[in-house]
Amino acid sequence: MTIMELFWAHPVSLDLLRSFPKVIVIDRELALMNAIDRVYRTRTATTYSYVDALPVGLKPYIRLIKDVDTDRNCGFRAITGLMELTEAEWGQVRCDLLKELHTHKVHYTQLYGSHDKIEELTHILSYFEPNPGYDRWMTMPDMGHPIASCYNVVLYHLSAQQCLTFLPLRSVPISQVQWREIAIRFVNGIHFVQVFMLPGHPVPLIATNWCRFHHSCAAGCNSAYSRRIKHFKEVVHSRVAIRETFDCINLDE
Repeated sequence: MTIMELFWAHPVSLDLLRSFPKVIVIDRELALMNAIDRVYRTRTATTYSYVDALPVGLKPYIRLIKDVDTDRNCGFRAITGLMELTEAEWGQVRCDLLKELHTHKVHYTQLYGSHDKIEELTHILSYFEPNPGYDRWMTMPDMGHPIASCYNVVLYHLSAQQCLTFLPLRSVPISQVQWREIAIRFVNGIHFVQVFMLPGHPVPLIATNWCRFHHSCAAGCNSAYSRRIKHFKEVVHSRVAIRETFDCINLDE
């Protein structure tokens, strides 16, 4: 017998190894990097893989899912493309949203419930270089209201866990055919893609903070979507969150 390698281990370590032969080491930064790597590796995947993770009831209404570059500005790139700009102009979206947030700072402070949230979003948006750190990534549903209000669009936020509709906070009611509707999909827990849906598709519930904090001139905008919201409730299972925020004492509701 030839000894190839020799090492010493503390007896307690050997006891632990026998008791726990399988150990999962969780490191927040490592987990984040692994998630990023998964996004890069799935960049060439077909759009069907993105459709598969959607709530089953929405799948028949998906016309196209379009991916964007995964340089960690993907959320802003997705919005840029939907506003008929080039992906390379993602910095313009950051700039637009920053202006929206601070032009209506008092209103958004009321909506989010604290000045700290305004500072947090300002920190996220105030970065115009490639490959931002995770503290500079677009977050949803936080960015939903500024996006819808800044560009005067109806924004659908879709994921396997949460689906919401964001209406402009300060726009007067108009017919559905006059609204511009855009949709984004959150995939892999870390990436955004563009979603193009068929006309008349089911509509997720309106974000609760729009109902509470929309400007008086926007009253009634949500009524145009009542039928499509009812359809959404009929085809999407109850495990998908349709609330914007959750009170910890009511999580079982």
